[in-house]
Amino acid sequence: MSIAIDPKAGTHFTGKIFVTPHACDRATEHFGIDRSKAPMFVMDILRKAALIDPDVIDDNGNSARMFAHNRVVLIVSPTESTVITIHPQSQANEIVRSPIERIIQRAIKAAQRKEVRETKRITVQKAELMVERANCELRQAKSESVKVIADMNAKITEIDVEIAKLERELFDIKREKKTIMKSVAAYV
Repeated sequence: MSIAIDPKAGTHFTGKIFVTPHACDRATEHFGIDRSKAPMFVMDILRKAALIDPDVIDDNGNSARMFAHNRVVLIVSPTESTVITIHPQSQANEIVRSPIERIIQRAIKAAQRKEVRETKRITVQKAELMVERANCELRQAKSESVKVIADMNAKITEIDVEIAKLERELFDIKREKKTIMKSVAAYV
């Protein structure tokens, strides 16, 4: 997702990064990081972060840059590679959250509808094939002709292959829905 917001995400900081004592305190407070490891923790996140806005104001009204990575917001000096503060961001503003939630709900419902629709279609096709297979078995059992028995064996084999394809297709549809649902989890 950060690539859509910032194509250069993860490449903004390659040199030395400074972390203020305040940022170390916030890392310890919000993330449970040992104070001695806090500077490295903050630097690691900043190196992976995406630029959200190059000109925001901090709580004191000073100009700063805002970066984010995995629901962690970093406020960085506008001219230097100095992290001023860091905090988790688990909730979005309603203006951003509402349209995204609607899109996610549509994706969930579409995946569920597709699974139901395709499951029904495949179940009906399998049932029709099973009826055809049963008719072939009946014809094979009634017949005394070697050719008819061989033809019915071949037809039964074709039907079994087709049923296996349908089962695989159903499995793939269910797996596709699972993949979509796992993707939704990234936004919850």
